[in-house]
Amino acid sequence: MTQLQNTITKGRILVYRVFDIGEEVNLEKAEKILSESTTTRSKFRLSKINRQAVIVSNDPLSILLGSYTFSEKNTELSCDISAKLWDFGTLSITFEFSIPQGHTIDDLRGLSKSIQDIEALDDHARSKAYELSHQIQEAIGKINEIKDSEVNEDFILYFIEKFANDYEDASKILEHEDIAALILSEEKGLLSPQINERLYETKLQYYKNDLAVIDWNSAFIIEPSGSLDIPDVIEFALNQLLEMRYYDDLLDKKLREIYSAIELKDLSIFSSRYTDLALEAGQRYIEIAEIVETVENSLKVIGDLYHSVVFRMASKKFRFSDWQTSIDNKLENLADICKLLLDNINHKRSHILELTVIALISFELIPLFTQLQNLFK
Repeated sequence: MTQLQNTITKGRILVYRVFDIGEEVNLEKAEKILSESTTTRSKFRLSKINRQAVIVSNDPLSILLGSYTFSEKNTELSCDISAKLWDFGTLSITFEFSIPQGHTIDDLRGLSKSIQDIEALDDHARSKAYELSHQIQEAIGKINEIKDSEVNEDFILYFIEKFANDYEDASKILEHEDIAALILSEEKGLLSPQINERLYETKLQYYKNDLAVIDWNSAFIIEPSGSLDIPDVIEFALNQLLEMRYYDDLLDKKLREIYSAIELKDLSIFSSRYTDLALEAGQRYIEIAEIVETVENSLKVIGDLYHSVVFRMASKKFRFSDWQTSIDNKLENLADICKLLLDNINHKRSHILELTVIALISFELIPLFTQLQNLFK
């Protein structure tokens, strides 16, 4: 006899699009600008998080952007749209799609595919981010043109609050349903046991009836309380990831510019070009190092409580350590280039100075040699 599949009675799919909108954002000024418009806004809070475990240095500004209906292939999908504005210069747009009551995990897989196939979703997210960032432009140090940016992040999160038959131990769902295929957007039953084991070995639980399975671009959450703390922590990690990617890319571009400038011109002490390059390299080093430190310090995790464990797991899946190593290496290269340029210029100038001193001494000795020659005539 075929066992009936459990059905979802309450849940939602959260689709994130994250953009770097510019330099550090003055959130108080941004809130003041938005307060003069009709945009609904609220301060972001992690209500359940023990502040002794997770500390957000500057809470982002949450903004409600209304509802929207996407029409795709004779199907209409409605969602609520919101945004979070972070002080270190990122903006995350969230599309919240309700899961129809009675959907099975198989149905959820089909719904997810329909959502991810919406071609207009990315354009709509970018349009909303562009509109909002220009609305608060006065609160941003230097705005980035989002329409031209290729560095952004996307993520999909399945958030289940209640099943028709709730699980006493939520991890049991992994034995009955192909959650790995849902998370990895693969066909049901095709993944190897090794892939399933790799994904499920990182599952997290605080209570027996909750569950978090996180991967690099998606997550599956069971949270009977309905609290969005875990999605909020993952969203924060996603914004940190984007900043790391953005500054890694910026450092690449800056290093290429400096390398090209050095190769195209001969080193000359009579040109200020290399002095300018050295000063620019040093200035960029200070600016980027300071911003990266701000991003890293914007959330502190202390101890091993559940939310901090979730953050560490997301950080691991997003390869924070790899990105951090890459940024550190490039910052070190930038500092070395600055030092090398200045050392070369100073060496050349010292050499010229030595020759000048020798020449001056020689000019001073010429009259003496002339007098000596006259004495011996």
